[in-house]
Amino acid sequence: MNSIESIKLASYQPRSFREIEKGEWVNYGEDNLFPQYLVDLFHQSPTHNALCTTIAMMIYGEGFDPADLNAKLLFAQWGLEEELRKVALDLKIHNGFALEIVWSLDRTTIATVKHLAFECVRSGTMDENEVVHEYYYSRDWSNRRNQPVCLPKFSPETKNEEPTQILYVKPFTVGSFYYPKPDYLGALNYIELEKEIGVFHINNIKNGLSPSFAIHFKNGIPSDEERQKIRMDIERQGAGAQNAGKFWMTFSDEPDRVPEIEAFALSDADKQYQFLSEETTAKIMVGHRVTNPMMFGVATPGKLGGGTELAASEDLFERQVVEPYRMVIEGALKKILDACNVPALFLAEQKVDFNAAFEWLESRGEVMGEEWELIDEQEVDYELEDAQDALWSFARTLRNNPSRKSSQDNEIVRVRYAYAPTQLADDKSRDFCSRMVGAMKVYRKEDIIAAGNQAVNPGWGPNGADTYSIWLYKGGGSCRHFWMRQTYLQKDNKLVSVNEAKALIQSLPVSERAKNRLEENDPLVAKRPRDMANRGFLEKKNFTTPR
Repeated sequence: MNSIESIKLASYQPRSFREIEKGEWVNYGEDNLFPQYLVDLFHQSPTHNALCTTIAMMIYGEGFDPADLNAKLLFAQWGLEEELRKVALDLKIHNGFALEIVWSLDRTTIATVKHLAFECVRSGTMDENEVVHEYYYSRDWSNRRNQPVCLPKFSPETKNEEPTQILYVKPFTVGSFYYPKPDYLGALNYIELEKEIGVFHINNIKNGLSPSFAIHFKNGIPSDEERQKIRMDIERQGAGAQNAGKFWMTFSDEPDRVPEIEAFALSDADKQYQFLSEETTAKIMVGHRVTNPMMFGVATPGKLGGGTELAASEDLFERQVVEPYRMVIEGALKKILDACNVPALFLAEQKVDFNAAFEWLESRGEVMGEEWELIDEQEVDYELEDAQDALWSFARTLRNNPSRKSSQDNEIVRVRYAYAPTQLADDKSRDFCSRMVGAMKVYRKEDIIAAGNQAVNPGWGPNGADTYSIWLYKGGGSCRHFWMRQTYLQKDNKLVSVNEAKALIQSLPVSERAKNRLEENDPLVAKRPRDMANRGFLEKKNFTTPR
C-alpha cells in the first residue's frame, strides 16, 4: 500500500494595505507596517530602487525656486533644499509626504519646516465631517511599547494653542480615505519577485545549487496526524527562497527503510531565469509608468534607440509623471508660504504663464519673402550698425513711404534681427531662448525694444523684476545668445545691384563708423550677457560654468 502527499513549500501572500480604524489612529495594513514594507522593497529590489531614486531626482530637478524675494529668504532660513530632496523620495515611494511645521515664538511666521519620514506617521481617525485633526508619529511602529507622539494637523487658525503642527500631504487615491497608495501598486508582486529571485540565487550559490526533489519514506504509512507533522517540518525548513540549496540528512537503523530523495531536474533553467529577469524588469517599468526603458539605461532587445524617439519619451514622462509630482510639492509649499503672508509663485510656473515677451515678438515676427535677398549677416554692433543705416542715404527720400515697416527700412532695404545661435553645444537653453530659436523668425528693432515691457524670464530682471531689456540682455543673466543683424535687398531693384550693395557694406572703414554714426548706442547690444561684467547680473555671483 502506498500513499502520496504533496507538500506546499511556499505560497505568495500579497501584503495587506487595508486601512483599519483602531483606537486613536488608523492602522495601515493588517500589521500596521505597510509603509515599512514599501521601504523594504525599495532597499531590496534593484530595478525598483533605481527607478524610485532617479525619478525622485527628476522631481526635485533644479529645486523649487519661489519668485518672491521674501519667499527665497524663508526657504534659505528653513534649509529647504535638503528637506525637499527627502520629500521627493518619500513622494515617489509612498505617494505622500509629511512636514513638521513649527511656528515662531510670536506666532507671526513659521520658524522651521522639517521633513518627517512618511513611514513613521499614522493618521488619526476622521470626525463626523470626514476631517482628520491629528496625526501620530513613532520611529518604530513594530514596538507596541513605544507611545506615538500626537501632532495636530497644519492650521494657521490654531497656531497659538498648537505651535508644532504636521502638514500631511496625500494625493487622492481611489478606495483610500486615510493613506495614499504608490503609483506602482499594481507591480508590487513583480517587485517582490525580483527581491525573492535575488535571495534565491544568493542562497543557492552559498548552499551548492541543489535542485528541487521528492522524498519517498519507506517505513510504512504514518497516521494523518504524523504525516501532517512531517509536512509542517519540511515546509518550515524547505520553503522559500531563503532555503534554496539546503540539503537534507536522514537517519535510520535499517538500510531498506532509509528515505529516498529523488531530485527533479529543472529543464531549461537558464531560459527560465532569463525570462523571469526580463519579465520582472519590464513589469516594474510599467508599474512606474516608464514610457521608454532606454530613458533609464535599459536596452530593449531587438530595438535600436533613436534620439528623436528618446527625446519624445522623455518629454512625455516629464509631463505625465514628473510634473504632476512637482505640482503636489509646490501645492504644499504654497500653503506654507500663504500662512506666512508671502506670495507663493514659482519661477517654473511663470515660464509657462508669464512668457509674454515671446508671445509679443512671435506675433510680430516675420519670415522674409522671396522678393528679398539676404546680403549681409553679422552680430549686432552699434558702432557699425548706424553707419550701415547711413549707407543707404541715396534712398533716404524714400523713407517717408508709409508702406515701410521700420525706421531702418526704405524701398529697397529691410533690416531685421534674428535670435542666435540656433543651437548651443549642451542644448540647455532657457524656455524663452528655446522658443525664440524655434520660432525661426526675424524681428524689427522697435518690436524687440517694446518686448522689454513684457514678462520674459520672471525674476531675471533688476531686483527680481519680471521685465528687463531683451534688446540688451536677451534671455537674462549669463545668457549665451545674441542678436544677429540681417540686411535684405529687394531683388531686381533699379537703384543698386546685390554685388554693389555688398561691396558698399564691406568698404565701410572703421573710422567712418563713428563719423557717420547717427546716435550714440549702447555697446551691450553687441555682447552676449555671459560676456558682460558679472555675466549680465547686477551683483557678483560665483559661477561654476565656463564663459
